[in-house]
Amino acid sequence: MLIVRNGRGKKRALLAVFLLGTIFISLGATGIAAETTYEVALEKGTELYIVNQYNEDKWEDTFGDELEPDDWFEGDSDKVGAKSRITFRNVGDFKTDTFEAFMTIFDVLDAIPKDLPVNNDTMRLMVFFSEDFIDELYSDKFSIWEAITVKWNYETEEFDQTPDEKVNTVPVFKNIKDIKHILENYNEWADMISFNMTQLGLERHPKLDGDDFLWEFILSGKLAIARPFNKYLKEMIDRLDIDDAEVEGNTLIIDRKAKEDYTVEVSFNEQGIISSFIVKNEDERIIYEIIIDDTYEIILIVLIGITGVALAAIVGIIVMLIKRTKEFKE
Repeated sequence: MLIVRNGRGKKRALLAVFLLGTIFISLGATGIAAETTYEVALEKGTELYIVNQYNEDKWEDTFGDELEPDDWFEGDSDKVGAKSRITFRNVGDFKTDTFEAFMTIFDVLDAIPKDLPVNNDTMRLMVFFSEDFIDELYSDKFSIWEAITVKWNYETEEFDQTPDEKVNTVPVFKNIKDIKHILENYNEWADMISFNMTQLGLERHPKLDGDDFLWEFILSGKLAIARPFNKYLKEMIDRLDIDDAEVEGNTLIIDRKAKEDYTVEVSFNEQGIISSFIVKNEDERIIYEIIIDDTYEIILIVLIGITGVALAAIVGIIVMLIKRTKEFKE
């Protein structure tokens, strides 16, 4: 009997070890899955943005004469009432790489003048910007959701038929750790080409920390987030080691410095795109504000409603005429 009990005890111990191992593996798998459980909220559609407030005097007190709103946002973004329009198309799953990220997020070619003389130094520099060179250095692929967009810059007049940015993309990274990885690749690459840039009298691409990268990402108009938004923002702050920003709900609150300290509040709507951009001075007074223009949606809804009512009325009249025609024939 003693031998039997010992055998049962061993079996029970092995079973307990197996169950504990299964539990720990499950917990580990849950932890890994937690990093990738975001879901895209982007949808096809058009958003209209409007410069809602701009206090020029308070702005100058904060920034001095060297910076104006149109240095951040193109067009007439330094005029209250100016509007910008962006249309989202073809949202879907994609794979991106470091080269595409450099071009999309960092817009690295923007620092190269169009009239740069063609010589050996120029040719050597442009090799570093080639897709083959960057793909050979950084071969990783990153999973994203991506929206193809067209955009009109801020205007005080009616928008032209042709957008200012005919083809653009807004990426949403499925794994935020990939954003950190791309930033590390960028800093390594920027350091690598610094000598060639200075040889041509060009400003070198600056190396960025997490705070700088987030700021540039926001100003590019290409930052969008996935559900759950609060969790996504918090993980982004953590992964990028950002010191001067915090998250409240679906809003990023960023501390910045210029001539005086100021704060920027960037909020995201139910689609995960920026819905407001508010600049406050050190006295917490709003000195600049961009918001989504809800009147655009209201007018659109009213027009759809009126069209629907009109169509219903026309159908009603047609039905009534058909009935009367039948009655007359009878």
